[in-house]
Amino acid sequence: MLHQAVARLIEEGVPPSAVFFCSLVSPIYGSVELIRLLEMFTARHGHGPEAELYVFFDEIQYIGNWQDKLPALARAWPKARLVASVSSGETGITTGEDPYGFKILTFVLPALTFPEFLRLQGTEENLFAKGQTGSARVLQPGAIGALNEAFQEYVNVGGFPGENMPTGSIAEMVLNRDLASLHGISNTQELNRLFAILAKNTGLEVSIEELTRALGVAKNTLRKYLDYLEHAYLIRRLPRVDQSAQRFKRAVAFKIYLTTPCLYAAVFGPVDSESEVFPRLAETALVSQWFGTKDAASLAYASWRGGDIDLLSLDPVDDRPSNVYEIDWSDDYAPGGKKAETGPQGLSAFLGGTNRHAKAYVLTRERTRQGSIGGIDVTLVPLSLYAYWLACDPRQASLNAGN
Repeated sequence: MLHQAVARLIEEGVPPSAVFFCSLVSPIYGSVELIRLLEMFTARHGHGPEAELYVFFDEIQYIGNWQDKLPALARAWPKARLVASVSSGETGITTGEDPYGFKILTFVLPALTFPEFLRLQGTEENLFAKGQTGSARVLQPGAIGALNEAFQEYVNVGGFPGENMPTGSIAEMVLNRDLASLHGISNTQELNRLFAILAKNTGLEVSIEELTRALGVAKNTLRKYLDYLEHAYLIRRLPRVDQSAQRFKRAVAFKIYLTTPCLYAAVFGPVDSESEVFPRLAETALVSQWFGTKDAASLAYASWRGGDIDLLSLDPVDDRPSNVYEIDWSDDYAPGGKKAETGPQGLSAFLGGTNRHAKAYVLTRERTRQGSIGGIDVTLVPLSLYAYWLACDPRQASLNAGN
């Protein structure tokens, strides 16, 4: 994406000599000051401190104390526009203005969303008709089968073109020794093993005890590894609540998700939609649509002895459930299904004891239906369709709007 930005600047008439791109992955740059790198570039092209420049630093996390060095660079070159990418770790810089009046903008670039994938594939126009002004696109009649086929492809390849699909050595990029060492991690073999375990269990609840036994490490070491993998945007942990939607004081268990489901295929190979693993990957794909939004912080799940809720959101004001989800990829609640007679009783009971006004969804494979159980309104909608709406329609993307 940075390369695309550079190309567009040049296409729009910015002189190439005014654009500085520097990839900091190579260890030789680790001991070089950022300002020295820029001075070498400006000296070569004869730029003074007032020159209008575009400066790109890729993988800036390899530079120690970069959070202080980058603003200092902006002060030294007030008319330069500075862009820095971080693939691991939190930025440490927030959107706003620094004490010297320079504007700072930070954002997290999420994995490719399902609508973006459809647009890249050129299939969105065939699957969806344009709705009225300001309304969501409407799925073409009879297109749910084709949408699910596209969704399966999204789950397996996501943002990776087929010829560039990463292999089990995905650690080359993020789980490598140099980057891990910056976070105080020396045993990258353990880190790789943990990532493989978590990838295998995406969409499932795991506990600290289970992971420490499986990995054979101390709990503090495990937590350090988990923090690193989350800061590297490879995994996401969702907190657990009980059947009253109350948070636990000690986070001994959590639900694990890959940040994009295609990482599973990258490690273990593509998965067919009939596989027993696929519902968890479909759930992972759904959750990943939120990861680039502020609403991701409100996501949780519930589990207790004898019951669970696959996914829910907690209202930031009163901490009560505002949306709850049950994954039904087998269409068990559809007419003739295994649970058609009973309905989603667990969903209904949970909301009956927490917030009867929350929105309840059963995310199916193909079925669409509006119903009610125990006085709780429940919407059945295909998971692939909901994932599409969620990522492209602001009214769906904002979990807590209007609740």
